[in-house]
Amino acid sequence: MRDEDFIAVVRRHCPSSLIPRVAALASTRMDPESWFRPRQRGFGAPWALAEIARVSLAYGNEHRPAATEDHLLQCSNAYTDLNDPELGDGYQGPLTGFFLRICEQLEYQVPLQNEMSRAAAIFLNTKPAGTPRVIRDDWQTELFGTDLISFVAAGQMLHMAARPNSGRFNPNWLDLPNFSFLPTVIDPARLRTAWRRNYVIDQAAFKKLNGRQAPSPWRRFTHNPLLSHPAVSGIHNDWLIPTPALVVRRLSPLGIYYAGLNLWGKPFADDLGDLLEQYIGNQLRLIPEADVEPGFRYDRDNKETVDFIVTLPELVVLVEVKSVRPTAAVRAGAPDAESELQRMLGKGVRQIERADNLINNAHPAFAHIPTDRPRAGLLVTMEDFHILNSGFHSPIFHRTSQLPISICSAGELEHWVTVTDKTSGRVVLDAIKNQDISSGPAFSLKQELNGRSHRRNALIDAAWRLGPWQRLREVSRKP
Repeated sequence: MRDEDFIAVVRRHCPSSLIPRVAALASTRMDPESWFRPRQRGFGAPWALAEIARVSLAYGNEHRPAATEDHLLQCSNAYTDLNDPELGDGYQGPLTGFFLRICEQLEYQVPLQNEMSRAAAIFLNTKPAGTPRVIRDDWQTELFGTDLISFVAAGQMLHMAARPNSGRFNPNWLDLPNFSFLPTVIDPARLRTAWRRNYVIDQAAFKKLNGRQAPSPWRRFTHNPLLSHPAVSGIHNDWLIPTPALVVRRLSPLGIYYAGLNLWGKPFADDLGDLLEQYIGNQLRLIPEADVEPGFRYDRDNKETVDFIVTLPELVVLVEVKSVRPTAAVRAGAPDAESELQRMLGKGVRQIERADNLINNAHPAFAHIPTDRPRAGLLVTMEDFHILNSGFHSPIFHRTSQLPISICSAGELEHWVTVTDKTSGRVVLDAIKNQDISSGPAFSLKQELNGRSHRRNALIDAAWRLGPWQRLREVSRKP
């Protein structure tokens, strides 16, 4: 099916009746098991519902018959039938773009507690190495209209309310007797401000942000305003949440990054990059057997080495941190995706290879690094780049050595440092050993973490406990 045909199917149904149905279905599809269940595989998948809601809000006509469940099924089937240009008859090129696009689905399969806690762990519990330019003083109020904890708590409340309320939420519920406890843990006015400033959008504002984009195989991978405002007002007496997972994205460091970039530009990105680097160092220090050395400068011209050198009993891991996330071109697998990936990640790969080469050549600045065990590299990013360690994509970086390097996200690293049924070093060595030979010197850390046993992540837990809902739970457990 062509994109223009998909838009036509969705446009037949008015948003005032289709969006509540989308929200209701989405509230029953909030974990992967629910949209992969037998005989319903893919129906109600969050990425499809997000796009159906987007088209309905942007193109919908109110002068249509009320949408039915069958109409929503037609829209879902139309999305599933959308064509991909790299899977068409006669296509002879590489499938790198197609595989980048299917990563859209993996973004909805992340551990919720980590995603909901990471912002507080980075912005509140991490000390920067340098002097921040904008993330200081009253930056939280300027960006969110309130403090970060209230901003995150407001998002968590929307997400928690979606399932039992068929994807609906009404801020007036806070005035009901069953919410009389609320002022003991958080000021309701802060929640209302956080919702109004950061989470809620009406249809007119949505249309203005989205525009009437020309149909295209890449259109559905462009920015969806629900990413920045995941609750919709004005269509129903209650707010509607067409895709609850987008609430989590909004309160995550990724959602905060885009909001901060829009307000302050590059200075905010630089401040976040500093915090992320220090945060990753703190995570690495959770490995009991690790000797974690921060990056240093060497030679007379003060060259920079990698951000961290982690010495483990089994191997040495060279860690470089890049505060990057997939851009629109990468998400769409567009023709310029390769140049974008090289721009964002190529320097990190080269830094790791350079450090490895200096150790091999016994450079005096690296003389203290053990050479009696293997080495590997981790290029840690703020958000997942999912499949860049595959044989389809590793050639993008024009590797100059055979050092095994994995591109992994902060979330993957949070799980790697807490493995208990293997040592952290053994996990890396096994990941290298088990990687498909077609991937060359790349390996997937995430794949080796599947099914492992873990202890609690102390940094994530500390950030999680800052929230009012978590404090309320602890208070309720006291005798």
